[in-house]
Amino acid sequence: MKTSAVPTPSGLDLIFTSVSATTVSSMVAVEMESFSNSQLLLMTLLMLLGGEVFTSMLGLHFTYTKLKKREQSHGLDGNGPPATSLELSPMGAPVAAVTLDQMEIAGFKNQRDLPSIARILMFIVLGYVVVVHLAGYTLMLVYLCAVAGAREVLIGKKINPSTFSIFIVVSTFANCGFVPTNEGMVSFKSFPGMLLLVMPHVLLGNTLFPVFLRLSIRALERVTRRREFGQLLVSGGPGGGPAAAASAIGYDHLLPGARTWFLALTVAALLAVQLVVFCAMEWASDGLRGLSAFQKLVAALFMSVNSRHSGEMVVDLAAVSSAVVVLYVVMM
Repeated sequence: MKTSAVPTPSGLDLIFTSVSATTVSSMVAVEMESFSNSQLLLMTLLMLLGGEVFTSMLGLHFTYTKLKKREQSHGLDGNGPPATSLELSPMGAPVAAVTLDQMEIAGFKNQRDLPSIARILMFIVLGYVVVVHLAGYTLMLVYLCAVAGAREVLIGKKINPSTFSIFIVVSTFANCGFVPTNEGMVSFKSFPGMLLLVMPHVLLGNTLFPVFLRLSIRALERVTRRREFGQLLVSGGPGGGPAAAASAIGYDHLLPGARTWFLALTVAALLAVQLVVFCAMEWASDGLRGLSAFQKLVAALFMSVNSRHSGEMVVDLAAVSSAVVVLYVVMM
């Protein structure tokens, strides 16, 4: 543990914490400030492996491997016995049952398209995960170096700023909600800059992942001028090409264009409702007392973004009104 004064938790508590981190459920049986630096880094790895975006990337890898093995077994001419189904990873993604006849209906008479689509998507998602985490870690570390008040909170709790930066970015992106401090993000409610840096990762790693995945593919198309990226965004259906292939291999995060924007508008509307209700009910509450108007607004937005998934709260839920609690129950 962090110090010899902290008693070693029981084996059951350690198993519970490990399972909670891997399944990104953020239920803790041990005080977070009791963990040593190496234990926090191990929990970071467990949260990364359990995140939805990361497991979806593994699903693409397994699908690509199965497709390549089927090509080698049956040949590229399609004369071998038809594959009955293609099972995706058992890590939460839907299972896709795809027969050769179904692929022909969808416009995949050339079965070589499916492995290439799975491979391209896998590398796009991998790049997305790496870029978001590196950018988040760098910005958080720079903020802690520039803002002495936030850094002093960590120093007082004997938490390494670098460990805190990578921990909070991975935890938020995976929508786990673990924070290395016992109070969660309450310790940083007077630092709106930090809240604004943490907030986007909640949406990037969960609700708005399909939106930013589509934007990433569009950006790659414009930068590289490669047709493969543009074809990924073409609507599916009969003869729909690669976008229908993405659906056929079971990667439902790549939504059609219209549904992607409907998703973005829905998320924005739900956030606006939560923000308005929270500000109306809690603006003068004890949880926000002592904060400036801007700090209160950022804290309210932070609460609204986190309510549906990660649960990194800056105000104790026991102190908020019943109406806000009911709203958060509905949102969850």
